[in-house]
Amino acid sequence: MGRAAGLVAIALLLGARPAAADDKPWVTGVSEQAKAAAKELLDKGNAKLVAGDYVAALELYTQAIARWDHPAIRFNMVRCLIQLDRMVEANENLALALKYGAAPLEEPVYREALAYQKLLANEVATVTVRCDQPGVKLTLDGAPFVTCPGEQARKVKPGRHQIVGAKPGFLTLTHDVFVVGGAEEEFGISLAPLEGRGKIVHRWPAWLPWVVVGAGLGVTAVGGLIEYEAYQTMNHYEIGLVVPCFDFGCGPDRPVPENVRDLKDTAQTQNVVGIAVMTVGVATLITGGVLVYMNRARTVFPTAEVAPQGATISLTGRF
Repeated sequence: MGRAAGLVAIALLLGARPAAADDKPWVTGVSEQAKAAAKELLDKGNAKLVAGDYVAALELYTQAIARWDHPAIRFNMVRCLIQLDRMVEANENLALALKYGAAPLEEPVYREALAYQKLLANEVATVTVRCDQPGVKLTLDGAPFVTCPGEQARKVKPGRHQIVGAKPGFLTLTHDVFVVGGAEEEFGISLAPLEGRGKIVHRWPAWLPWVVVGAGLGVTAVGGLIEYEAYQTMNHYEIGLVVPCFDFGCGPDRPVPENVRDLKDTAQTQNVVGIAVMTVGVATLITGGVLVYMNRARTVFPTAEVAPQGATISLTGRF
């Protein structure tokens, strides 16, 4: 039987003559008005499903379920969810569709449901987490999972998932887990208290950046002294010009004495050297300041350990 024929069978089954509630527990407490509304929504959803509009069909089936939670409508939701690659939700709805066995479904539809059950068995995994510490809050992939003490199981898609445990005053534990389809993984969570667990560390020995700062100050000071010497030498040069050049000036016919002229050359050389040395000193001082900042103390907490214990993995948080 094709999909369209299967949908017709489901529609006919919903419209069949009602039997006693004892024979059909899925009709208990459902009014004829609710059944009619669900049937109308089912027909519209079936048309969308045959047309390949799975999102619209799923929305109509969801509205129908709100009026009459019939296993046959649930099964059509499963068809949509599988096409939309929402395997975890498909598995949950398939369990509800098969809750009463074959009775609510036509035989071909029931066989199809069982085939989907085998398919989804390898498309869904189970993660179970337990913890005993009061107040610890656990999340799975960012969604609230367990408030301890407690234990919770959740169906997930195969692949990588993240468990996070947090409590004020305790080290937050983050652990990535990888589960395969059809597997059931169990984890026990135990957080370690913050007190006494941290270790203050530096990137380098604490003295090293200050040595660089000191070297920068020293080199800058040396450059300053050389620059001061250049200033003093230039003063001597200017004073030395007074005696030979005061009366008649100096020029081509009356050159500046060699010893005085040398003072100017020395002052210029000292000035160049002084500026270069101070530049190196300032650069070293800035480097030292950066190293002091980078080497500031920080508290480091060792990473939690994952210790396998048979079929169970315990995140003991050994630090």
